[in-house]
Amino acid sequence: MSTAWLICDFVLVFVAIALAIVRLKINPALALLIGTLVLGLTTGVSAKDVVDGVNEGFGSLMAEVGLLISLGVIMGFLMSSFGAVQRIVEAILRLFGNRGAPFAFGLTLSSITPAIYFDVLLVLVAPIARRVARRTGRPVASLAGPVALGLAAGNALVIPGAAMLAYLGAVGVDASDMLLPGFAVALPAVALTTAIYLFLMERLRWWNPERDEELLPEDAEEPTEEEAVGSSALPPIGLALAPVLIVLVLIVVGIVAPKVGIDLAALNFLGSPVVALLAGVLTALGITVARHGLDGQAATVDKALEMVGTILVVTAVAGSLGQVIAGTGMKDVLAELFQANEAIPLLLVWLVAAVLRMAIGGQTVSGLTAIGIIAPLIGSIGLSPILVSLAAGAGGCFGGQFSDNAFWMLRSLFGLSTRGTLKTYTLSQSLLSVVVLAIVLVADIFV
Repeated sequence: MSTAWLICDFVLVFVAIALAIVRLKINPALALLIGTLVLGLTTGVSAKDVVDGVNEGFGSLMAEVGLLISLGVIMGFLMSSFGAVQRIVEAILRLFGNRGAPFAFGLTLSSITPAIYFDVLLVLVAPIARRVARRTGRPVASLAGPVALGLAAGNALVIPGAAMLAYLGAVGVDASDMLLPGFAVALPAVALTTAIYLFLMERLRWWNPERDEELLPEDAEEPTEEEAVGSSALPPIGLALAPVLIVLVLIVVGIVAPKVGIDLAALNFLGSPVVALLAGVLTALGITVARHGLDGQAATVDKALEMVGTILVVTAVAGSLGQVIAGTGMKDVLAELFQANEAIPLLLVWLVAAVLRMAIGGQTVSGLTAIGIIAPLIGSIGLSPILVSLAAGAGGCFGGQFSDNAFWMLRSLFGLSTRGTLKTYTLSQSLLSVVVLAIVLVADIFV
């Protein structure tokens, strides 16, 4: 199959998926599944391999994130039921004010929590960010966008983000050498991107709630926290944060302990994301029982599970799409396409990673492929491996959409339409990508 046809086929299928969801109102899970089958069959993948890829991708992604999503949503609902989310929201607003709340989320996620698993952070933060938007009267996009770009920056631009650690291994740079440069680029880039993004959404009014948002189950059925808890009965901030802090502490301990020479099976067990989240759920469950009784917690968990089903199906089908894409050989085609171009190497790294991110969805794989193309040139043409890693990280942030499972997670957790998710998840991360690229190119002049 020719390279030109493969690329055209990808573009046509992805446009068709978008139109089916946005214009024809087809459920995203069905549109993605149909698009996955069409893409596989029209790019030369055998019918058997397409079916196997759909099943394998669905199952492997559920094995990886299914429990994380389920536990995170349950914990969020429980925390909302006893007033924890409202108390945390009030604390954020007191510290940063209405204008500063989006910056608080973006900068925190890109600097303080990069060691935490991406999906865990998303399911923990989304309910809080949604409530901040409602309390401040701002569009939900004003918080969803900064959350999305903060998560992307924390994963792909700073230490100890998982994608950045992989990039450093590929270029042979010690993590300590990236610590300061990563934060020096990521933090101003996140702040600037957040300001640009808010200008587009709020000042230019790019956000249309009627078309860009969807009603979540808790919006329609769950009483407000003032009604459920009572304004004078909110928990103290320490109790409100307890479930989240337990999750974060266990995961951080599980990451740090082996690095300082402590290798205990119990710590490894407790520090695994699933067990850490379960500990957070049990903590929230205990608080809910103490405040609302057994019947209260049972009703809350039932509502959470109603929402979990939709999120899991759409997310898992996105995994099927990713698995079939891998079988088409698209990654190899793009690598060959850019291999011969050695002009403006940092821009090339960014471009390869950006195209791959749009095609296959994964930040880490996109950046690593781009680095693999340019790696042989790093020594001969005097490239800075640190800037190469940052350029790859920037490119890996660009254009995340239907093939990215986090796209569908954010859509469901924030109550957005597919159109709204493109305006938040895709647009905010793409803006971040371009801003970081500009900073890297300027830094290259002086390095």
